Amino acid sequence: MTKRKQQQILTTAEAMFNRFGIKKTAIDDIARGARVAKATIYNYFGNKEGLLKALITQKIQHFESGLLNIAETAINPVDAIKSLIQEHIRLFTSNPFINDPALQDNELKEELNQKEEHLLQKIVQHASRKGLLQSGDSNQIINTLLLLIKGLESSIKNISFSMDSLNNSINFISETFFKDKAKEGHNGTA
Repeated sequence: MTKRKQQQILTTAEAMFNRFGIKKTAIDDIARGARVAKATIYNYFGNKEGLLKALITQKIQHFESGLLNIAETAINPVDAIKSLIQEHIRLFTSNPFINDPALQDNELKEELNQKEEHLLQKIVQHASRKGLLQSGDSNQIINTLLLLIKGLESSIKNISFSMDSLNNSINFISETFFKDKAKEGHNGTA
């Protein structure tokens, strides 16, 4: 199968998973929407779980490249954390199927969480080495930020917010963790 055909199937599956949910989306529906034979999907993805795994893997790769960009371009820890949270919100608002209850125990979703936690650890440890933390407990800061991100993730469907409002909240929370010079970017990159 060509990459174009594979992407066509993934794009169709994503749209259907987002619209109808994972359990209510059948391979027949995806095949019809992608204009391929049902057997084509089974040949290349094995089953619906294989298709879902390929789709989530693709989303994780896009998310990870966004995280790498954050790590390389953020001026300070506050900007890095703000970008991380924005990237997370973007991922879950543009891909609601990732929050589908059918994925609660999915190892790929856990992989996504681990990558995010690892980047948060890098950002906070860098800030700690530079003396930019208000308090010395970097683990508490990391845990609090993870709880914030998970809370935002679980409430995305129920709360309407603007990115400006989100940024203002992140700035407010950041003032609790980082000294003023971290927010101003006086000490290099995150």
